[in-house]
Amino acid sequence: MIERAPLTPKTGYLVSANPKFVGLLQASFLPFYQPLLGADALGLFLALSDLIRPNPVLAKRQLVSTLLVRLNIGLPAFSRALDRLEGLRLIKTYQLDDELGVTLVLEVQPPLTPVELINDDLLSVLLLQQVGANEFNHLVQRAKENFFDPSHLKQVTKNFFTVFKPDSSTQAEDDQTITEARQALPIDQVASLTIPAEDFDFNFFLRQADSLGVPEDQLQEARKLVLAEHRLYGFDELQLANLASRATDLATNKFNQLTFKNEVQRASQPVRSKSQVVNGNEDVTGFSQPMRELVQLANQLAPVPFLKQIKEQKGGFVTPAEQRVLTEIGRNSNLPGSVLNILSWYLLVDQGMDNLVANLATSIASSWQAKGINSAAQALRQAQSHQEKQRERFEQRQNRRSSNYGNKRPRIKEELPEWAKQSAQPTKGKKGGEVDPKQVAEMKKMLANLNQQQNDK
Repeated sequence: MIERAPLTPKTGYLVSANPKFVGLLQASFLPFYQPLLGADALGLFLALSDLIRPNPVLAKRQLVSTLLVRLNIGLPAFSRALDRLEGLRLIKTYQLDDELGVTLVLEVQPPLTPVELINDDLLSVLLLQQVGANEFNHLVQRAKENFFDPSHLKQVTKNFFTVFKPDSSTQAEDDQTITEARQALPIDQVASLTIPAEDFDFNFFLRQADSLGVPEDQLQEARKLVLAEHRLYGFDELQLANLASRATDLATNKFNQLTFKNEVQRASQPVRSKSQVVNGNEDVTGFSQPMRELVQLANQLAPVPFLKQIKEQKGGFVTPAEQRVLTEIGRNSNLPGSVLNILSWYLLVDQGMDNLVANLATSIASSWQAKGINSAAQALRQAQSHQEKQRERFEQRQNRRSSNYGNKRPRIKEELPEWAKQSAQPTKGKKGGEVDPKQVAEMKKMLANLNQQQNDK
């Protein structure tokens, strides 16, 4: 995948529209897409939809700075909003590099209808996690609130040829005209989202589910949904087969995908997953023993269970917002689950934060993907490198202050209160993966508790 050039206020843009885009019906768009988009991405999509003009040409390109002013957001927020629109398949972005600089052609795509969105394996899972089961079920009912079930009635609809009688004498000429018209229209290439799950044996899953009475053909239709749930929660083939059986009505032999999503969400808990087996080939040279154990544990657990165990050790619980952060990063990035686990550990344990902050976590994940981080050990080294740079910047600031003020006036020694000393000083002694003795003890205690919880499952 080709990465777009870094955005600047002087980046050009041109708004285009897919021929299938016929405008927005906000009554069916907002309730279903607003939870997925967030404020900035929603505002950007509405603005781009409003900026569609007939016959767009590159000569009429505008600067991104005009969009920033219109939306009243900064460049980082704009970039994240565009990423989100691309991930949700509402915008296709094309790039041109010419003598005027970088120009992006932003092609507005038609949103899915409520029924299409709910039937989309990835988007429906994301929507369910964003709004919760109760609101999701309410949206399902809303999607069909104007529908009357005619299954008990007799259909008397006339077909096309009963009503219309095409003139066969001009068929050859008409066919030529239609062919030329079709060739003049752009070919609509719908991008399909692929879900990497090389470690998941789908055929083995089918056999296990079949033994539990789940119809194979219906599971084949739900393949993307099954793989999406596996990647997010780390459930293996046997676990998902059991959950699929709970979502199957044995009386009617019907597998219900909505029930399956709810079952998986309810069953999400710390479990051992085949997708997170220990990678024995990782280079842990120079790491202390607690750090080696951390790498091992990061390879054993899926992101959501790993986060849950850390939050439980800290005396808290996973908030819906934190789960959404992991979901978004996992869906939009190529980072493996073990790297997401190190990211959670780095922010919550090493940095001492109470919760995962979306902007910071997403920024770090984007940076790690750009650097090619693809293992827990690499992620841990990158986190420690960041800590070392923080320490160096802190010392440089202290030295500059000393040189700026040392000769101008007598130095006044001021003592910080104890609570400020701890937060003001960067973590020391982390070169080569080492930590101070107090942190080593805390790490050993945390890892021992995590492993004990694993053994109790």
